[in-house]
Amino acid sequence: MTVAEFIAVDACWICGGTSFEPIDDAAFDLTEYQRQDPDLAAYSGRHVSIQRCTACDFAQPAALPALPRFFDRMYDQRWSDDWVAREHDAGYKDLIFADILSGLARRTRPGVLLDVGAHAGRFLRLASGAGWEAEGLELNPKTAAFAARATGAIVHQGNVHTFRPTRRYDAITLIDVLEHVPQPIDVMSRVRDYLAPGGWLAVKVPNGPAQRAKERLRARLRPGYRATIADNLVHVNHFSAASLTRALNVAGFRDVRVVAAAPELPHQSGTGWLRLGAFRLSRAVPRGTSLPLAFNLQAYAQRD
Repeated sequence: MTVAEFIAVDACWICGGTSFEPIDDAAFDLTEYQRQDPDLAAYSGRHVSIQRCTACDFAQPAALPALPRFFDRMYDQRWSDDWVAREHDAGYKDLIFADILSGLARRTRPGVLLDVGAHAGRFLRLASGAGWEAEGLELNPKTAAFAARATGAIVHQGNVHTFRPTRRYDAITLIDVLEHVPQPIDVMSRVRDYLAPGGWLAVKVPNGPAQRAKERLRARLRPGYRATIADNLVHVNHFSAASLTRALNVAGFRDVRVVAAAPELPHQSGTGWLRLGAFRLSRAVPRGTSLPLAFNLQAYAQRD
């Protein structure tokens, strides 16, 4: 029988601090992988604490699974071809994508762009339509191949640890990526090296404090409700506006600006007007990223 072991994380991935307070509990349920990856499934039933660094407000797990390539193995899902095609056609993130492209347009002219975590390629298509020469980097081989076919763009299969670029990029996007990978400053530093001098990075992540406040409210309104955003360490990093700013500075970026990010708008959701209202209020008021309604964060940062 496989033993599901953990390795303690003793220091903050952002500032190196060692003073933490527990804020959440992450449970593991990976039974769906029992046949294809029993070593991964062995973590089912285990728990790990999520803890907040008292120095910089970043939150991370107290320990990580010791299983080699745990996160790559978890994300190597057996998605169907139909599901991948639907993801490419779905427009629930289009407001996010349009807002990011608009933010880049205010800072630089269209040039060569790399979308890290390109998924099924919808952002690549929209970026190309906005005048960018867009490339993608995508871990999952199925979605990488589909994105390349659907958009005609170059899509590299792999991650920032395996990617060897042959040119520099004028802009790089990390949309809903950094919350999923341990040691986020390592990722930021690597993509910084991919940028041309003066190039821009655009980042979108969940706002950790606002997400926790939302989940606490749901628990009060729905007895028995349990927050699952940290389960399986799907969200391994939990940024606040302050810790995201600090991380980008530590990674060597300048001119960092963090604002409330646009929301997802699922087609069949009846809460779209609420999401839009919360976003517009959080974007409009000073220090709006500190509001509990700012559920997501968007950042821009420049390489020297």
